Amino acid sequence: MSITPEDESGQVSAASAGDGMRAAQLLALAAAAFLLVGLLGAQAARPGLNLVAATALAIAGGIGFIAISVVLVGLIVRLPLSWKAQLGLVVLCGLVSAGAKIAKVSLVGDLFLFAAAIFFGILVSRVIKERNMIVPVAVAAAAVDTYGVYWGFVSIMARKAPEVVRHLTAAVPGATAEVPVQLLGAIGIGDFLFMGIFVAAVYRLGMNRRGTLWALFAVFLTVPVVFGLLQLAALPGLPFLGLAVVGANWRYFHFSRAEKFALLYAALAVAGIIGLAWWITRVLS
Repeated sequence: MSITPEDESGQVSAASAGDGMRAAQLLALAAAAFLLVGLLGAQAARPGLNLVAATALAIAGGIGFIAISVVLVGLIVRLPLSWKAQLGLVVLCGLVSAGAKIAKVSLVGDLFLFAAAIFFGILVSRVIKERNMIVPVAVAAAAVDTYGVYWGFVSIMARKAPEVVRHLTAAVPGATAEVPVQLLGAIGIGDFLFMGIFVAAVYRLGMNRRGTLWALFAVFLTVPVVFGLLQLAALPGLPFLGLAVVGANWRYFHFSRAEKFALLYAALAVAGIIGLAWWITRVLS
């Protein structure tokens, strides 16, 4: 098993110094593209715009926003930084995000909010020491997120403090426009936190890097279809995100027979919880 080591300073050496410099340069370009695509998608809601143009702008903005968001994750995890530098960037990006949101520059605020979440996710990913650990982490995250969205913290905050939830999520540009397409409405800070955890672990442990990013992109495009088919106003994202990561890297996992059954039961439990939430939502609607 090829695992990229860390040096004595604690730097993640998933890329050489030269590769890290290229990643930093590409990251700057991706950040600029993120802002430009956000502005493009926002034009879909412009008053007086005809339906065809609004739909085209919404689709382009939505797909571009998701694609660049995933690219940002892939570039940030390639930066060869020590854990102290990563922690400092969590704080710095968080402060810049808060300032931008206070100043009502939402796109800049969202960009730095995502960066803070990704850097924090990279820090947390250090507890994943072997490949097999990714699967139970994905199952546990799916269970916690499902409970939180329907009955727990997220549900409570959405009812009692919607402004807080709004500041911790980013509306996908164009999603609020009146267009006849099902778009991903918003991406939450938790999604980027766990993308940082999973992608950083995949990079560090020498797994399917490119396939993981493509799988995440596909999931964020197809989740809105699930929203529409199940007629749910809210659907937890981490079960799908975890499924994408595990599916893209399945050949790297090696479990005993007992471990496979334990994971199967846990996955069925998560699916049952989602099914129960869907049924309750349909009954109460």
